[in-house]
Amino acid sequence: MEHSGPHNMYFVAILCPRHVNEKVLLFKNWMKEQFGCVVALKSPAHITLVPPFWLSEAKEGLLLQALQSFGSKIDGLQIELDGFSHFGKRVLFASVKDNPHLNELKSQVQAHFIKSFGTSIKKDDRPFHPHITIANRDLKPSDFEKAWQHFNTKTFHESFLANSIFLLKLRSGRWHVIGEGQWQF
Repeated sequence: MEHSGPHNMYFVAILCPRHVNEKVLLFKNWMKEQFGCVVALKSPAHITLVPPFWLSEAKEGLLLQALQSFGSKIDGLQIELDGFSHFGKRVLFASVKDNPHLNELKSQVQAHFIKSFGTSIKKDDRPFHPHITIANRDLKPSDFEKAWQHFNTKTFHESFLANSIFLLKLRSGRWHVIGEGQWQF
């Protein structure tokens, strides 16, 4: 990481449309009321394409240009949400149905930003498992079973067409959308 001037944290994602975000917000608020989980409330419902990274504030304009210049031949991408799942006992999420076009888009977006910003953005070598987070870092393992019993009995089916990627920036402890780029050309 560079050490000149102030740095901010950013990430790139597909955002859920308002009607889906509002439904996911109900789940997040339930987790807050039942278990005090608030971390997932700090961002809108989204699918992360480039995980959070630090970048010099002076380069934010270049970051926005990179967002605008991203292009892909992938037509509007149908995203389907189907039920709930979890990673271990620390993360609950709405499941995204497997979609090879979404996997390809993630690879293209990551490569584009790494090419534009080099070592400031690290390649994410973890397997891509797209999801919409409901509770994460502040979900206590001791509360997981009760929470999972609740979500494991619920159905949740939504779908939406995505053709934009969004840049989010951490300010005052919350993630804010600061740019949008449509990838079709």
